[in-house]
Amino acid sequence: WINLEYLSAEGWVADCHALPSPHPRLPLVEHFFFPGFDGRTGGVLREADYTVRRAAFSAEGFRASLGLPARAPGELCVSLFSYENAGLADLLDCWSRAEYPVTCLVPEGRALASLAPAFGAGRLEVGRRLGRGSLSVQVLPFVEQRRYDELLWACDLNFVRGEDSAVRALWAGQPLVWHIYPQEDGAHHAKLQAFLDWLQAPASLRDFHWAWNGMAASDTLPLLDHAMLAQWRACTVAARQRLLEQNSLIDQLQMFIAEKS
Repeated sequence: WINLEYLSAEGWVADCHALPSPHPRLPLVEHFFFPGFDGRTGGVLREADYTVRRAAFSAEGFRASLGLPARAPGELCVSLFSYENAGLADLLDCWSRAEYPVTCLVPEGRALASLAPAFGAGRLEVGRRLGRGSLSVQVLPFVEQRRYDELLWACDLNFVRGEDSAVRALWAGQPLVWHIYPQEDGAHHAKLQAFLDWLQAPASLRDFHWAWNGMAASDTLPLLDHAMLAQWRACTVAARQRLLEQNSLIDQLQMFIAEKS
């Protein structure tokens, strides 16, 4: 009897991972199995064919499939998959004034509720294109899992939400910003801090996360540049390598079950 718990980098997760919980009346023992980011936890999901798919991917082909033009010199390509976010207007304003072209790809979903007012638009439909200054925004259809991986691979920076898309962004190896699910008691603050500590995030990436998650004023979002993104990318690539050195969640589950059988 396995209770597969939620993903977190908090220290208590390793202490609770795989602990038994005997049933008070029946001869049953429940075990709590925690996904996690270090070797003392249950790991994260990783498909056996992931590396092969990643190596065969063509960013140019993916852009063409969306009807996007070829990448412009110096272009920053961003995917935006988030919850509603009051800081989005400030972020879009920064990008519109950038010294390089910015293409923002937004899958249909909750982020559109914050995107539309920032452009003075009504309901945004799939295929809609918006522009302001250096910024170009395109609304994409909500895609299946494997196509979402391709979106992450095609972009220089990925805004993600929830636990699963954060893991996909880590495997992609590109800079990522995590919009963590907000909790009324503020428990998500500690969860985000623990993740950033594990990620060994540089100060600029930490500051961006705090502002993006409403823990600092949105007008404090640092202006992105290619040097900063290179630093963020190096951080993500190093974190991905640490994950690659661990067994995946499925492998660890199978080993655990074999041990208890």
